[in-house]
Amino acid sequence: MHDLLFEHQDALTPRDLIGYAGRLGLDTEKFAADLRNHTGADRIAEDLDSADLSAVSGTPTFFINGSRHHGAYDIATLKAAVKAARARVAIQAR
Repeated sequence: MHDLLFEHQDALTPRDLIGYAGRLGLDTEKFAADLRNHTGADRIAEDLDSADLSAVSGTPTFFINGSRHHGAYDIATLKAAVKAARARVAIQAR
């Protein structure tokens, strides 16, 4: 579903969403009812609150050992950041 939503960011009406659910073989009647009833809205609100508290304004955002990673998100940079965080933990454990 996320791929369809990303590909069709200009078409996100309830009718569009139900159509995507049908394309994926989902139970469109249940999907439509969940959409009308705002099923999951509490969870989304919690996620938004968490993002606000963490000063996250977009994706992707990475946290390593609870600290926000600033900088490039390529695999080499992230791998180096994880290794550095692991080394800091090992030093602190001594």
